Amino acid sequence: MRQNADLGTPHLSRYSPMTELDFAAGHVFFRPGDPAGRAYRLLAGEVEVLAGPPDRAVRVGLFGPGDVFGEMALVEERPRAATARATTAGRAAAMSREEFEQLLTTDPVGARRYLCSLFERLRSLSAQVAGEIALADDPAGEWVALGTAAGLPELPTPAGHATGWAAVLHPLTRKAAQTLPDEGLRVARFPFRIGRASDAHEPEALDLNDLWLLDAIPFNVSRNHCELVAGRGGVSVRDRGSHLGCVVNETPVGGRSGTASAPLHLGDNVLVVGSRSSPYQFRVSVAPI
Repeated sequence: MRQNADLGTPHLSRYSPMTELDFAAGHVFFRPGDPAGRAYRLLAGEVEVLAGPPDRAVRVGLFGPGDVFGEMALVEERPRAATARATTAGRAAAMSREEFEQLLTTDPVGARRYLCSLFERLRSLSAQVAGEIALADDPAGEWVALGTAAGLPELPTPAGHATGWAAVLHPLTRKAAQTLPDEGLRVARFPFRIGRASDAHEPEALDLNDLWLLDAIPFNVSRNHCELVAGRGGVSVRDRGSHLGCVVNETPVGGRSGTASAPLHLGDNVLVVGSRSSPYQFRVSVAPI
């Protein structure tokens, strides 16, 4: 299957129940105001999500193989509110609302990845209802309308290194050190989700984590605990509906705190996943890229 290398025009081929497309670097999947017709699951390549005014658009999400973006098109018809653009050539599977509904009845396992993304969106919406998260900083791809996407910044060279943010997680406790490489874990793709791995007696759930923590009873870490998100102002820690929440630079977040998110400063920060006595404590270094 070939694509137009000059124009980056996707070449479509039908198979049941989804459509696959090849895309070139720079291909725009959708812009603010476009109809929300399909969700996309990346099979190869990377796609960035941009938010903000056209002349100051900032990357707030970066998706790779296996990730789903634009998933709210599966449940509502609201126009798109952000831009999704390929930073590399790649391949994606596109799914309409009708195809998703059919998949739920004919192949529930095949619908699992889309359901995971929808569950993550519900957690974000729950925090927004609490008044703690600005919709314009939602990294999942569905912001309030931001005008047209004409005049988007050119793709940088090398592709995939647009102006944005990076964070490095370093362990502060022995338990945290067991989960990270010696040099720390660099995060440049957001959102970066942290949660507890299921134990042998728990049923498999619709969890979607990038860092799995092995906790023991009494649990400090929830199955879907928190995430690092990038917005126009920097990187924040956001609760995902956890029981005990987090402590971010001595500020409680999530749990019973009534606060759904907290910003991270440039440079070093302290993140405690769970109660203040949790064995999972990290130093998080934030820098622009």
